[in-house]
Amino acid sequence: MNVQLLLSILSSSFVAGVAGAYVGHLLTSRRERKNRLQQQRIQYLVEAYRAFAKAVHHPRLYEVADELELAVADVQLLGSPQLIELTQKFCRKMAADQVADLDDILEAIRRDLRAELGELPVSGRMMWFRISGPSKNSRE
Repeated sequence: MNVQLLLSILSSSFVAGVAGAYVGHLLTSRRERKNRLQQQRIQYLVEAYRAFAKAVHHPRLYEVADELELAVADVQLLGSPQLIELTQKFCRKMAADQVADLDDILEAIRRDLRAELGELPVSGRMMWFRISGPSKNSRE
């Protein structure tokens, strides 16, 4: 066998192997970065969902104000365009009237998270379960 032909075959195989490894590394890096961003987005949206859910029908909204403020900020950073729009509408309504409905925001977060997690969509209004503390009259 010709040595020059052998060297040519080996060098082209080496170049192809190095190029393949490089392309594989790039694709893996992109996929890992995308997965990390997706996981972070999911985590932030779950935390925002919990903060908004905690604020729904809360008798003393000021007690959950810090969590609610962070949820608004997180949604505006990582939410879908529709979710951002709903959150800004909520903020404007709260500023004007000191009261606003959170159901549309919570439904949008639930829909976005279920889609992100590959879960089937659900419909219908959400239900909220609240247990109130003892009243002043019952302590006497």
